[in-house]
Parts: sequence; C-alpha cells; structure tokens
Amino acid sequence: MALPYSVVNQIMGYFGRSVFDPVTEIDRIIPFIGWSFVIYVSLYLYYPAAAWFGRNSDQRVREMFAFYQSLFIMTWAVLLIFIIFPTEIYIREDIPKPVRDGEGFWGLWYGDLMHKTDMPYNAWPSLHVTQSLMIVMLLRRWKIVEGWTEILTWIAWISLCISVLTTKQHFFFDLVTGILTGIACWHLMCVPAIIASSNEEWKSAFPSNID
Repeated sequence: MALPYSVVNQIMGYFGRSVFDPVTEIDRIIPFIGWSFVIYVSLYLYYPAAAWFGRNSDQRVREMFAFYQSLFIMTWAVLLIFIIFPTEIYIREDIPKPVRDGEGFWGLWYGDLMHKTDMPYNAWPSLHVTQSLMIVMLLRRWKIVEGWTEILTWIAWISLCISVLTTKQHFFFDLVTGILTGIACWHLMCVPAIIASSNEEWKSAFPSNID
C-alpha cells in the first residue's frame, strides 16, 4: 500500500492542484506539538499487528488475509479520492519556520524527513485514522484486546488521531471523514469478508496445518 500511496502523493504534489478547502476554526486553535511526531509514526505498529495475532489458527489466518484484502481495496478507493479531490494541507504553515526549514531536533524529523517524503496533498479521509481504526476493530473482534488492554488500545488510538492534527499533517475534516470511512469499511467490507473466509473456497485456498 505504501508504493501506490507514495506515487499518488508525489504526482499530486507535482501538479500542486487543490480543489477543496476544509479548514475550520478548530484547525487554527489546535497547536503544533513537535513531539507528537512520535505518536504519529506509531501507526506503523498497527500494520503488522493483524499478521502477528492472526497466525495462531487456520481460521485466524484466513480472517487475517480477508481483512488485509479489504484494507488494501479501501486504501485504493481512498487514493482515488486523493486524485479526484486533491486538497492542499496548507496548515503546515502553522509549524514554526525553523522547524519547516529542518533546523533543530524536530526540524530533522519534520523538515528533512516527513515533509520531503510526504507532500501535503493526500488529505481526506485520513488513512492514518481509517487504517488504524480498522485494525483496532479487528483486534477487538479477535478478543486480543479486552478489559484494561482495550482501554489502553483506545487511548493509544485516540492519541494517534490527535497527533494527525498536532503535527499539522491533517485538517480536522480529514480526521472526521477518516473515522466515518473506517467505521463504514469495517461493517460493509471487513466483517462480510471475515465471515466469508470460513467457507469451503477459502479453506481450500489456505489449507494450513496450524490447528
């Protein structure tokens, strides 16, 4: 998923075309918090989670593959939105100029790393929010997170959602649409695919010997 995301991101950045401005007063009120970059990149702990916890049984393996197929299709659909409705995330200008210029410790991560590799155009819905939410929902379905671990997981996810705003990587609109997209895709795509993964066609396609 990273390759098509990067390609679309660079192409839209090259054209520099923006057809939508979703900025709200909330976007101006929320401050830039440099260290929230650490929480922002915690997304990359979510991706392998389904694979790690989905290896324990034949049924889990099938459900894991069904889930990732849904995640992949959803991501491609969102990439089409990025192409059809390019939206410049110009609130990066709220970040202090020295940081944007790559000065200091956080300048290294923002100006020299993130801003040079991630053009400010893949805006809404936020894939950070959508993908992570779908993965959390899967872990809940598998009962990997229950009780206090579920509470901690939701706290971590909410912190991730806040970080997309405090790093000035997304508008508040991107966050809201990301949540709505994640909920819709989970119920309309993931759950049906996970249920279907128990049929004979899936069982013959993944004849493992884990159980």
